[in-house]
Amino acid sequence: MKNRRLEKRFIYAVIIGSVVNLITLVLWLTFRINPIILKIEALKSEIFNNEVEKKYDSYEDMLIDIKEVAKKHNLIINIEDISGKNLTNNKIKIDVPLITKMLETTDNTYLIKIYFDNHSNISRAILELIIIQIILVTIILFITFIYTRQTLLKPINTLIDDIRNYKFGKKPKKRPLNTEFDLIANEFANLTDRLDEEKAEQTRIIASISHDIKTPLTSIIGYSNLLKDQNLGEESQKYNEKINEKAINIKDILSTFDDYLLNQERIELKPTLVQVKDIVNELNNDYKIELDNNNIKFTVTTNIPEEYLNIDILKLKRIFSNMISNSARYLKDGGKILIDISPYKEYIKFIVKDNGPGVNEKIIDKIFEPLFTTDNSRKISGLGLSICKEFIEIHGGTIKAYNDHGLTLEFLIPKYKSKKNNAEK
Repeated sequence: MKNRRLEKRFIYAVIIGSVVNLITLVLWLTFRINPIILKIEALKSEIFNNEVEKKYDSYEDMLIDIKEVAKKHNLIINIEDISGKNLTNNKIKIDVPLITKMLETTDNTYLIKIYFDNHSNISRAILELIIIQIILVTIILFITFIYTRQTLLKPINTLIDDIRNYKFGKKPKKRPLNTEFDLIANEFANLTDRLDEEKAEQTRIIASISHDIKTPLTSIIGYSNLLKDQNLGEESQKYNEKINEKAINIKDILSTFDDYLLNQERIELKPTLVQVKDIVNELNNDYKIELDNNNIKFTVTTNIPEEYLNIDILKLKRIFSNMISNSARYLKDGGKILIDISPYKEYIKFIVKDNGPGVNEKIIDKIFEPLFTTDNSRKISGLGLSICKEFIEIHGGTIKAYNDHGLTLEFLIPKYKSKKNNAEK
């Protein structure tokens, strides 16, 4: 089966690595160790059969022959007496002799230890094998890393990208089944299809309910407003105000439905170049008079009026609308809303600050969650701030909230980088 292909590849990799290592070992034994062994046997036969005697009359006679043998064959030879004392004191870099032999004189017995020169000894050959093994293992590990990156990490990263992109409305595509990761990716694609179908059905139901309620509700609010101008009795007027109040509450709930429907739509950016000073003018024109009439002081400040943003201006307006309406809802007479626009590294920083009751520190990180609503001092509900967060993130920005004598919402939008600015950098 195709989805077993990855497992087979790993088995093949292990087999190939083992075979290469075995071949290296065989080559080392054949071309490095075997010649040394043959050389040892040949020297042993030649030296002790032809070049030295089995028994000498004196130690001095034996020493003469030993020195001639060492010089002729380029060897290092040490002589030890029966007590183990080294009589020649030749300096050697290894401890294990390649050839040992007992020689006798008329008055003593001596142990002859023969070593090759440093370029031919077994220790050097073993060291060479260790170095070869280290190099071989390093190469195998490097190849394994590249292979793993291609066969494991790359598909995993691709799958992670599919999951992240789906959040912003980009559906994953199905792939040919070559590995288990392709099977997982296709299952995720099937899952997104089912989720989209369920979302579409939910959206249709909510839109239908919202539309069916809005029509009679508009009439109720309209008739209620007309009754305000009539000469009703005090008790009747009281009932009419209660009807109007409840109808407006229902209208606010329906606006949450509208926010939900907006949140389910696939978001497409339509960015345009806009200067910060134009954003300041738009904010003052849209909100200052209304907020002043509600006895809320509204201030917009900036120290970068000439700076440009490449942004979807309608979505930026929606961000400010949600934030300002959220602040105004919890401000009493004498409330303040301040918006400050300033540079911050490669971003432009927007601060929307009020002097309201703030949000409980234990739950302030949750206020951007959809339909979050829980706080005794300040209820955050609906999808307004959730939509703000989503709009900001698709522009490549971030948002956070904290208390500073009221609630402060701080978000970053990347600066516009013109070709000229890039060339200067």
